[in-house]
Amino acid sequence: MSEHEHGMGHSHDLDPALFDNSAATDEPIGLIMTLHITFMVAAFGILYPLGMVLGLAKNRWHVPVQILGTLLFVCGIFLAHAHNGRNYEPHIAHRWFADIVIWTVSSQLVLGVYLRFHLERGFHGKIRPVLTKVHKYLGAAIPVIGYVQIVLGVIASLGFCYGESTGQCLAHFIMGSSFVAYGILLLLSLRVGGPWLLRNGKSQEWYDSWVIMIWGIVNTFTEHRWGHEWNHGDYQHTSMGIIWWAAGIVGIILSRNGQRTVIPSILIILTAVAFQGHAQHVANSGAIHSYFGYMLMAGGLSRIIEICFVWKQGQFKEISPWQYIPPLTLILAGLLFMGSTEQQLAYLTVMGADVSSYSNILLSFGFMVFALAFCLIYLWEKLTDYPNCLNDGYTEVQASAVLDEEDELKDT
Repeated sequence: MSEHEHGMGHSHDLDPALFDNSAATDEPIGLIMTLHITFMVAAFGILYPLGMVLGLAKNRWHVPVQILGTLLFVCGIFLAHAHNGRNYEPHIAHRWFADIVIWTVSSQLVLGVYLRFHLERGFHGKIRPVLTKVHKYLGAAIPVIGYVQIVLGVIASLGFCYGESTGQCLAHFIMGSSFVAYGILLLLSLRVGGPWLLRNGKSQEWYDSWVIMIWGIVNTFTEHRWGHEWNHGDYQHTSMGIIWWAAGIVGIILSRNGQRTVIPSILIILTAVAFQGHAQHVANSGAIHSYFGYMLMAGGLSRIIEICFVWKQGQFKEISPWQYIPPLTLILAGLLFMGSTEQQLAYLTVMGADVSSYSNILLSFGFMVFALAFCLIYLWEKLTDYPNCLNDGYTEVQASAVLDEEDELKDT
């Protein structure tokens, strides 16, 4: 048997030629690597996001929570270099992205310690406002960077997305993560974003349409490898990019001056229909893609109903239960799509698991993501006494919006 088949202890210098279709050897993960995973998920999935919320609310528990998260992070780094058992291809993304994570967390820690000294005279007083903003933005970026590293870690631990499978994995995890992020942003906008949108005179769909248009332009020119023959996948993905930027333009036009529009929701439904007819190469892939499509359709349709029949202008304190459906279904759809790569579905056949059971697990993760996002937003609301903390400027803007709406009704 080759070195790839035997356990060799921990090594970062294995010959890449040992890895053919998988980026991981066949040995068990082991206790030390399991602890590494546990510590990193606890740090980046719970403690750092919690610390970010506490910091934004200027709560005294911000520093202790950040310190605890950093301690787990440091322990996780040492555990990653001390494990035996399963080894990994030396150039995996999880390994090189770790440097970005380490430097980001280290910079955030150094800035936090410096700002804690409250040096405000002379040169320190001039740079303090800039460093405070950098510290704030880094704090918000760490949970996102941590999420990317956790996803890369899951991929690395299973040896997926290697070789010819890399492109398909990138498409699924980037698009799936985008739907999850979209759902979280909708939830954030629903709970606390209304006053900000009203103050800026923009609707949620105006920002959505710009993102859709830009994303469509990128997909139009990047999904096909120029200079190579076109295939069915190129046609599908490129045409999807075209309809996205075209719909994005319409959405921008219709959502001017703070008006709401259903164009992004219609596009979500059309995207769901397209994915349901997507050509598949694995037997059980069609079933989970259909499940994803139905979930995405539910998100688009519920958003249309919310905009047309449930939403009321200037009313942010009372939220209808229906309004939680769009962000929830988008998050669930994102998790389903991230879990539907060809390698993952082929592994189900090896395990003897059916698509329905697998989908239930993915949906369970989606519900947990929604619960975590909701709890963090709700915690910030309680710590800052939102919406009672809103200033008089918001009250004036809100009153102006109500008067404008009444004038429009009189004109009609």
